[in-house]
Amino acid sequence: MIMATITTSLTNAEYRSVAAVSKSDLDLVAKSAALLEWSRNAPRGECNATEIIGTATHCATLEADRFAVDYVKSPKIETRSNAGKAAAAAFAESCKDKIVLSADDYEMTEAMRDSVLAHPVARELLTSEGQSEASIFFEVNGIKCKCRPDRIVANRHILADLKTTDDIDKFYWSVRDYRYHVQDASYSEGYFQLTGEWPRFIFVVVGKKRVFGRHPVRVFELSQEWKDQGRAEFMRDLETYRDYLEFGCGLEVETLAFRNK
Repeated sequence: MIMATITTSLTNAEYRSVAAVSKSDLDLVAKSAALLEWSRNAPRGECNATEIIGTATHCATLEADRFAVDYVKSPKIETRSNAGKAAAAAFAESCKDKIVLSADDYEMTEAMRDSVLAHPVARELLTSEGQSEASIFFEVNGIKCKCRPDRIVANRHILADLKTTDDIDKFYWSVRDYRYHVQDASYSEGYFQLTGEWPRFIFVVVGKKRVFGRHPVRVFELSQEWKDQGRAEFMRDLETYRDYLEFGCGLEVETLAFRNK
């Protein structure tokens, strides 16, 4: 019996507005349920450089047509002269509905995309038949959940997730710090409910820091120990979320442990 639904018609903003708990929500819940309410009410400013590059690289690699429409490279314009100021104003007017990247960031995004697609396994996962940025909605123990896999590889029960990282040799610590093992568990649960099959969850990782002039690319799967830990944390966080829905966050505070160094 199909217990989940999938759609490719939602933008990321529309997906985010759906009332269901995501892995990102659970990351907050794992620290403090109060942070979930804070995240929904605190004013949002511009993303930082790391977030901008990550989002742009995802779009360029997985949705090339949208990248060509939505993103534009900022020209290097000298604005001390009247002509330069006029050119800058004209450029700003021409792309007011687009995402403007500096020339360096735009070129870095293209280089990272091209490096990913030069890796034969990464290219196979991200460009073979399948769906990019599909939204899956499912329930776990009565709690509404959602996930948005970067790529569902058709007919092979594989979810591929593209990650950018500052140092690819330290990706292990990214898994720990950003709880990618919980993402594995959450997305795999949604896919299982949709298809009745447990997927392979594969990370395609590209480094921002060049090594011998290239952006390094590696492809990983988590060990079973990591997966089991991710599943345990996923279920624990859902129960914490359930308590938040029923009782609110009250005066819950975080405990800051003492460190000798």
